[in-house]
Amino acid sequence: MTTKTAAYITFILGAIYLFLRYVMSYVLPFVLGIFLAFMLEPVVAGITRRTGIRRSKASLAAVFLLVLVLVSVVTWAVTRIAAEISDLYRKLPEYRVEFDRVIAEALRVAGDISDQLPEPLARSLQEQWNRLYSLLTALVSGAGLFVKSVPSFLITVVFTFLSTYFILRDRSSISGFARVAVPPGAFASLKNVEIDILGGVAGFVRAQALLITLTMILNVIALTFIGSRYAVALGLLLALLDTLPLVGPGLIYLPWIAYQLAWGSIGTGVSLLVLYGSVSLLRQVAQTHLVGREMGLHPLVALMSVYVGFRMFGAAGLVYGPLTAILIKGLWASNVIPHEGGAVT
Repeated sequence: MTTKTAAYITFILGAIYLFLRYVMSYVLPFVLGIFLAFMLEPVVAGITRRTGIRRSKASLAAVFLLVLVLVSVVTWAVTRIAAEISDLYRKLPEYRVEFDRVIAEALRVAGDISDQLPEPLARSLQEQWNRLYSLLTALVSGAGLFVKSVPSFLITVVFTFLSTYFILRDRSSISGFARVAVPPGAFASLKNVEIDILGGVAGFVRAQALLITLTMILNVIALTFIGSRYAVALGLLLALLDTLPLVGPGLIYLPWIAYQLAWGSIGTGVSLLVLYGSVSLLRQVAQTHLVGREMGLHPLVALMSVYVGFRMFGAAGLVYGPLTAILIKGLWASNVIPHEGGAVT
């Protein structure tokens, strides 16, 4: 790698970091709108070609169809989960008695063990307990913050779909403006970068959607087989938690397994332990290969981008990291980053 190439990459990475850190939250609906418009473009072109209607109406129909599908899926999920939550509410007094009994027994056992331990070890265990309590408190506070953020989320959704429609409707005008505003050579490179980047982003979204769907289906089927009363709600929650490193589905599985082994059914506890290990292993193997393949990146590059992104941006970095790798790959392949030799793979 030449000094010039390294300088270009350093400058681009710095610009990406500043954009993601300080600008992304302000333009997120429009970034999502560009991506959705790219995904819906074949649908709009097909409607226009087969029906002969104007592009504005075809764009409106495509966006409406997307909203209809999303609303249908969300409605089904919410209806099913609401039924399970209603059942949980009816059983809550029974569960509360059992919970109090388990907590009292756990505290008694912990107290007996603590009395037998050396002072430094007992103090260390107490500190760990305090940290666990703080974590639970933070989770409760986070739930409240989530509820408060719902209006902001809805505003983002509305602006995302509006921007998607306008980008689809005025695609020719936007492309014509870019062709006039950008020098011809740069415009050609920009078109290549656009295709590479948006194609890679589409692959990343497909991979993540497939992984979440796969883990949800596996969890729902296995939990139903085990006999869980809340298989769908838990399956969806576990699939979403599975996208978060460090926390993950262990936040649900580990206490559940511990309870079953200590005070419930050993068979159920072992089944949950096997399920947890199997789904976690499958998720890691599938993510390494599927995400890299869909994005056109080497599995090691995809894995590194996820890890570095998480270290720099937290949970959002799980998306930012791979997208940055896609962007660098597209700029390299289009020779926007000067280099000698072939494109990165």
